[in-house]
Amino acid sequence: MNAEADELTCTHEPDFPVTVLHAKGRLTFATVPELRNCAQKALTDQPEVLIVDVSGLEAGDDITLTALPMLARQGAETGTDVMIVGPRPHLREQLDRLGVARRVAVHADLAGALSAHARLPGPRRLELDLPAEPHSTSAARELVDRACVQWKVGHLADTAALIVTELVANAVEHAGTPIRVRVALRNRHLHVAVRDESPLPLERSADDEEPGRGLLIVEGMSSAWGCVHTAGGKVVWATLRLPIKR
Repeated sequence: MNAEADELTCTHEPDFPVTVLHAKGRLTFATVPELRNCAQKALTDQPEVLIVDVSGLEAGDDITLTALPMLARQGAETGTDVMIVGPRPHLREQLDRLGVARRVAVHADLAGALSAHARLPGPRRLELDLPAEPHSTSAARELVDRACVQWKVGHLADTAALIVTELVANAVEHAGTPIRVRVALRNRHLHVAVRDESPLPLERSADDEEPGRGLLIVEGMSSAWGCVHTAGGKVVWATLRLPIKR
């Protein structure tokens, strides 16, 4: 097999609130991780929308295109809409054959995607920069409490405050760098994220009696959670699902 034919180049252009990811080359089982990794980096800044430009993309096998709905699900967990733009006719046929357009919005060009995004209700966000000090956990809880009251999701306040306390405490103990806390409400989820500037991997807090208790709390109380490494550190995030109104 021609190695050059299986090359995939992915770059992203952050311009908050929109990030554009350009995928050029051939999408195969070997190159799907490159697309996934680039998308994860693009999502760390939690843009309102991630637009995936596939105008230069070919799919070696239809099944590899299931990576796109997976990106959309990942975006939903962190409060970001994902859209696809610019598929050429053959790629569009493949997307339609797999039903991708039923799960991810597909637009002919960037202008169409931006126009559709402008019609969507924007997320509500609050952010706070904090030092790596123990008292930062209290400030983070206050931010989350205020957000939940302001956005009328007070029933999530205690759980969200507990989660952000554990995430900030972990960053204070193990990263020891300035911290940015972000809470956002988008669609059916409340999102909490804590960014630090440490390149070290996520650590479980060392408690003599219950090692790793903090992150176990986060895992047990959130709908989903994870850690994404960035060029300047890492972002640890968690989401809480809002109840469906009947």
